[in-house]
Amino acid sequence: MWVRVCLLYCLMAQAIATMAMAEPVSELYDDWQNSAVFINQTLDKALLQRFIVRAQSLSKQNPTNPQAWALSGQIKAFYASQIPSIEGLKMAKQARDDLQYALSLDPRVFPHQTYAELGYLYHNTPGWPFSFGSQAMAEKLLYKALELDPQGLMSNLRAGEFWFDQKNYIQAQKHLQVAVDGAAAKKQDAWIEFQLLQANQMLAKINK
Repeated sequence: MWVRVCLLYCLMAQAIATMAMAEPVSELYDDWQNSAVFINQTLDKALLQRFIVRAQSLSKQNPTNPQAWALSGQIKAFYASQIPSIEGLKMAKQARDDLQYALSLDPRVFPHQTYAELGYLYHNTPGWPFSFGSQAMAEKLLYKALELDPQGLMSNLRAGEFWFDQKNYIQAQKHLQVAVDGAAAKKQDAWIEFQLLQANQMLAKINK
């Protein structure tokens, strides 16, 4: 009897701790998804740096929470894409490490985003000797994202961007259209709207 009570208590304590840990991650996720960076569509380096500080602090405080690490990697990946410099390359490496660590903790963390963001990083980062970029690795990761979430918004957006840059416009149009059509069903967060704007711009160029 006492063993059951102790076991139940331990399970309840673990559940409460998990919920408490999830709250700040969810808060940062919501703040990031609706950041002024995306609403105003302007680069605010100071604001981005504050998000990075929050993300790094959160992941260090929750070292076994895959969502915290995945979110940190996502924020750093976006920062790296906006800062074309040595600073951006350093941040890209940190983003890669955070995303890979998140996937090592949970291979299905944010399944429609984590593999897609990692593939996006490999696609947009210079290769050797400057950095770790690899189009072959990018394609592999993007296929993995599509395998996990074939109709997913981010998996198709990132795949569409990849094929657009590779000048494979048939594949690019296919994936971009899936993303745009899927997003039309409901209002999206500012971060997604920012990505969709770019997707529609690529579709417009393809359809000229």
